[in-house]
Amino acid sequence: MVGVLLLVLLVAVLAVGIAVGLSRRRRHPVANQGFATEWEQRMRALEAALGWRFVAEDQGFPERVPQLGRLLEADRSRVKSQLVGHWRGVPVLAVEVVLRADNAVTAAYRTYSVVVVPRPMPGPWVLISPREDRAWGLFEQPVATGDPAFDARYEVRRKNPAFASALLGSGLTAALLQDPRANGTAIAFDEHNLAAAVPGPVLQAPLGHLADLLLDVAAGVPWQALPRG
Repeated sequence: MVGVLLLVLLVAVLAVGIAVGLSRRRRHPVANQGFATEWEQRMRALEAALGWRFVAEDQGFPERVPQLGRLLEADRSRVKSQLVGHWRGVPVLAVEVVLRADNAVTAAYRTYSVVVVPRPMPGPWVLISPREDRAWGLFEQPVATGDPAFDARYEVRRKNPAFASALLGSGLTAALLQDPRANGTAIAFDEHNLAAAVPGPVLQAPLGHLADLLLDVAAGVPWQALPRG
């Protein structure tokens, strides 16, 4: 009888241990190297390389960058992997999102990686996107800047024409044309945050370069001299 009780107790202890282990693994998919998949191992390596951490909790991407968030069409399940941390002393959010590849009619979707940093000064939104990338045209039509070289590579959408003209005329167009990190990158000046997005999952995206690009762009904009409202 004692032997049977000991066996039952041992089975119960093992069951509890397995349940706790699975619970921890669900909360953080890269927590257990012994059970780590290839994706989990690569995510752990990315965390180590950037000093950021994977988080399962909703980080409020649609609210942080509303002009990009609305492209999710109110479907928060299209926000996939999320990482948080700091870069050059600035808080950073990186997310993997799924957007329509072209417009509201198409059934094709495409994965994008987005890096978000705080905007030094709040103001009207401006979206600069690669001309060949159709994912960003779900709502507004683009407007020409008057710079043939820039218009050949990028499309601009904006809320406030005066603000957008001053922003682009501050040297931003030349800086983006000359910066290889901006090739194929969409840049959003949202009301309170800046974001850079490129096609592809976070495990393949140059997240550090995107963060550097945003911080360098922010440092080069004469925020105080730009129109308000």
